Amino acid sequence: PLRAVLWDVDGTLVESTNLGFEGTNSVLKKNGYPEITEEQYKDGSRFTTPARFGFHVSGDTTDAAGPELGRQFDEHYVALVSDRTAPMFPGMLELLRDLKTSGCRLGALSNACGAYVRAVMAAHRLEADFECQLGADEVPAGKPNPDGLLQCCAALGLRPEECAYIGDAPTDGQAAEAAGMRGIGVSWGSHSPEKVAAAFPEVVNSVLDLRKALGLEVANPN
Repeated sequence: PLRAVLWDVDGTLVESTNLGFEGTNSVLKKNGYPEITEEQYKDGSRFTTPARFGFHVSGDTTDAAGPELGRQFDEHYVALVSDRTAPMFPGMLELLRDLKTSGCRLGALSNACGAYVRAVMAAHRLEADFECQLGADEVPAGKPNPDGLLQCCAALGLRPEECAYIGDAPTDGQAAEAAGMRGIGVSWGSHSPEKVAAAFPEVVNSVLDLRKALGLEVANPN
């Protein structure tokens, strides 16, 4: 049985597209760069924040402008996190509560910064439930590298095969595979179902399906 479930944050646990998209354009505009479309924002969401800004300004994730733009974005966006700007997807809080009750432990790893991850957890009063809350700025390398997931495992004192990682981006599936843990893709995030299916051995299309995949009871609708 699974001893821990580790989570991506944006597009998996919370619907934060507007928060991230508007924050990104506000930083780009302030620095004299053209604004981007929501589709471009979602495409860039697979990268760590500095790499994402490089990608947005020139198509090059290593663009020298990326780190400073990313820093401005983090400063701006962490302060705006609330349960309204980053609401949980419906049914997700109950799922997390039921996992905890079943004895399963929880952790989070995002390609956003760690301060953002912790702000989301605090906004939903989950600080005490998630034993590991890491961002890309706190691990040796962001996803698709497995480093952050292995760091979560070490913090929990568990082996990768005792954990699952749930995410919405192809890089989440690649990181889970590289770490040697079960990966479950969700289709309600920023990436097309085809891209998610190509990167994960299993994909769920609803929180109800995710409950089933994690072995949780599903309420009888009758």
